[in-house]
Amino acid sequence: METARLAASPEHGPAANLARALAVLPIALTLLPLFRTGRGWVRIWDFPRAQITALGLVGQAAMQRWGTTSQTDRALTAVLGAALVYQAAKMAPYTPLYPRQVPTAHDVPPERCLRLFMANVLQENRRADLVLREIRAADPDIVCLVETDAWWADQLDVLEADYPCITRCPLENHYGMLLFSRLPIVECDVRCLVTEDVPSMRAVVRLRSGDEVLLYAVHPPPPLPDSPSYGRDAELVLIGKEIAEHGRPSIVVGDLNDVAWSYTATLFKRVSHMVDPRVGRGMFSTFDANHALARYPLDHVFHTRHFTLRELRVLQHTGSDHFPILTELAYTPERKPEIEKPTPTETDLNHADEIVEEAREAEPYVDDEGKGRATRTPT
Repeated sequence: METARLAASPEHGPAANLARALAVLPIALTLLPLFRTGRGWVRIWDFPRAQITALGLVGQAAMQRWGTTSQTDRALTAVLGAALVYQAAKMAPYTPLYPRQVPTAHDVPPERCLRLFMANVLQENRRADLVLREIRAADPDIVCLVETDAWWADQLDVLEADYPCITRCPLENHYGMLLFSRLPIVECDVRCLVTEDVPSMRAVVRLRSGDEVLLYAVHPPPPLPDSPSYGRDAELVLIGKEIAEHGRPSIVVGDLNDVAWSYTATLFKRVSHMVDPRVGRGMFSTFDANHALARYPLDHVFHTRHFTLRELRVLQHTGSDHFPILTELAYTPERKPEIEKPTPTETDLNHADEIVEEAREAEPYVDDEGKGRATRTPT
């Protein structure tokens, strides 16, 4: 009799229990990424902040409708509210409501500008015609393409007439990379910094003004439920440290398999002293191109404070699961004082060293100095 009465009461009814479940889930998914671990099944929850927020709003509405006045339900509602505020705070910098981190360029001579097209073409995608259409419409100075195999390298050879400086590293493992430039490339290295057969490129590009800038093209492996993020995290840290050490004008572009608001991405920006032109402008989500409700900003352009922004936009669908992204930067070192310099704390630097050490233990390919090895000759 007592059990039946409890089951029939609002506090123990199915609606109240459903409301609690809808509240607990977004709380758990908010807390998981706070653990500093490289485990993929934890790291993947950095990505869907907007989706977790939407689920949390549903949970909050359910608690308001079916929750009780018990102390437990009140506490659950309060914790869920805090989780929603936290998620919103993480995403807020990538809205127009936030101050812009990178100023807009004004009256900069064209010879001091660099127009950059970046796309993950999806290795199995065979719509090279759509990729070429977007490249020609965007008219970039540099084209960076990832997930390019030998088929893609052959199809895109037609760009050679307009982009004579080419670095090819086609691979059949979804980590191939092609770089085309109409600007002179003084030198270009293809390096596997952390994981064997996962290359990145480092190119010295000469602008029409004669100024030289460093361009890093990267595409580290993604975190997956059964695959850790050690390789991705360590590659970003190593490149970030290198950029901070030499202090030269630098741009990092690529499919980072990470979102702009993750701990790793923000650590990378502080360690490298680089800034993000999306801050204060929008998310510019590029993945998944095929599912509007599951989109994240996975394709990135970061740069040092030597640059200001002329243009940033996501382009049209090309048959890939990523949209291309176009960025035009102006080389304006005289405006560096206008941009706050991201600076790592001692804790940040210690975490960065720990990330490289974890990668060294998980990936024997990393050398004793944590710098990886150059294994391919550009063609």
